[in-house]
Amino acid sequence: MRRWFNIALINFGIAALLGCVLRAIYIWEIPFVRFKPLLNAHSHVAMLGWAFIAMVVFLLQDETEKGPSRLSNILLAVAQIAVVGMLVGFPIQSYGTFTIAVSVLHMLAGYWLGIQVWKATRSWQAKGSRLLVRMAVVLMFLSTVGTWALGPIISNGGFGTELYYWSIQFYLHFQLNGWFWFGALALWSRWAETHGAGQVLDRFTIRLWLISVVLTFALAVAWSERHWTVYTVNSIGVVLQLWAGWRTAKAILNAQKMLYDKAPLWAWRCVTYSLIGMGLKVVMQAAVAIPQVAIMAFTVRNFVIGFIHLNTLGAISMMLFAMALLRGWIVSTSAAARIGLALFTAGMLLMEGVLFLQGLLFWIGWGTIPGYYAIILGVSMLLPAGIITLLVHGWRERAKVGMPVEQ
Repeated sequence: MRRWFNIALINFGIAALLGCVLRAIYIWEIPFVRFKPLLNAHSHVAMLGWAFIAMVVFLLQDETEKGPSRLSNILLAVAQIAVVGMLVGFPIQSYGTFTIAVSVLHMLAGYWLGIQVWKATRSWQAKGSRLLVRMAVVLMFLSTVGTWALGPIISNGGFGTELYYWSIQFYLHFQLNGWFWFGALALWSRWAETHGAGQVLDRFTIRLWLISVVLTFALAVAWSERHWTVYTVNSIGVVLQLWAGWRTAKAILNAQKMLYDKAPLWAWRCVTYSLIGMGLKVVMQAAVAIPQVAIMAFTVRNFVIGFIHLNTLGAISMMLFAMALLRGWIVSTSAAARIGLALFTAGMLLMEGVLFLQGLLFWIGWGTIPGYYAIILGVSMLLPAGIITLLVHGWRERAKVGMPVEQ
């Protein structure tokens, strides 16, 4: 299991380095590098190579006594082969026959892994964490409807239309706010429940999350359909999401009081950062329910990029790091681990701050921050620096205890 987490972390490091190259393109001309194809490689490797593989590995922890079964390991290998294909293929051809093929391969492997996760978590006794896993898997399957819809849409001349972009947003929305977020909550709830906290999230809170996720898809539609009914549906979803977020934060803080001495300090920090990321995301979605704010959010690219990274780096990645700390795959007493986590956290916070500040300045007409592209590149480089430090820490810990590479 630890081996697969490290593979996912390597994918994350590669995606972070690609992100730095994307920043550097605004400063220097880099021969043979095209921005949009490289952006596709960056996003696919980050989401499918890091978040997906790491999430599945943690959810399969109870499949056998040693973690994922032989079948699950094969499926994870197929998913990783597909990720490598995306990493190589997208910068060369962007969307083409090869990259579509490996994307479909990953999706098919993901379906089977979802079934494996469903089976592996049947032994989870607490209803809260088990229900969260069930919903996470269902939402993962549901999200792919948006991907499958792209073929018929494009073949009927719908490329670049509203329906085309809605399909992409459908996939991203139910992946990030559904599959990954419900999976992250399930992992933390499972750990707390097995350490004596009881059921952390009740069924009512979980249902609030589910209904709000469905309704807030209206936000993805609002950029092109600025009708009052769309804003109303999104507003209802946001209110429910705020309610669910408040109940979740209270439940986790109560559990933290009971279990504080059973987890390392950095694990609690990562959980806290994840909750803050989730809270800010919910507050931003609430603000976008106001039409004037929605127009600002849709027209300033910095806000879109900042919002996506707040979700992926803040809410989801921080929870995955917390799980690695709780399992001892990252040892917080190690100076290298603390430095790696601190570098990553600083990079995330500074990048978000610079992105949103620049977006605000664009909106009010004050132009670009002096040296903006150099600044955003500099703070972005903290992310791969932190990830690489964590990888080095992991290899040193394995060597220290003589752990075989395959574990």
